Amino acid sequence: MTVAAWWAYEVRRCGHQAVTLPVLAALLGYTGVAAGSQDGGLLGRTLLTCALPAATALVCAAVVAREPMPELHLSMPTPYPRTVARRLAWVAALAAVTALAMVALLTATGEPLEPGPTLLELAGLGVLLGGAAVWATVRSGATAPAAGLVAAGVLGKLLIVDRVVPGAAGQAVPALLAGGWLTVSGLRALRPGGTSGIRLGRDGGAYAGTGET
Repeated sequence: MTVAAWWAYEVRRCGHQAVTLPVLAALLGYTGVAAGSQDGGLLGRTLLTCALPAATALVCAAVVAREPMPELHLSMPTPYPRTVARRLAWVAALAAVTALAMVALLTATGEPLEPGPTLLELAGLGVLLGGAAVWATVRSGATAPAAGLVAAGVLGKLLIVDRVVPGAAGQAVPALLAGGWLTVSGLRALRPGGTSGIRLGRDGGAYAGTGET
């Protein structure tokens, strides 16, 4: 299998929402800032900083829960957590490109925006919400808890964190560390014998002892 065919397969496994949700969220953020630039833009600022990270996190949850036969992956040479991580990396790359395009377009149209801090804030919240979504989906075996956790994270940022920790760097660094830890913790739980709530044959099934053939 060529690299192009391999990535095309991974894109299909992620589903169309991996493309549509981040793009729609970026359009929403751009529209909110552009429409609110005349009156202070509080709503626009909220949409800019939260819409894309929240949409990306929901995509991450959907990617983790999308695989219909995870037990089959445990019979393959590639460990299942690595397969999921590869798909999540594709989602993260698409979200990064979308964020860059959105911020570049806003800057080019003359919006009062600081590109560096804005991208840093988007990255921090995106990794934090994405990690929380992955962890919650893996542990529960469903996307509903992840959606609730993402909503709680957005509200926590708007109502508490923005008031207590002003500045993109002060928010982004802890968020990146916490999000990375949650992602790694969730992926580790997907290993045979882990604590995942997703069906993985960890009760003595045919693939319960190994991630290889």
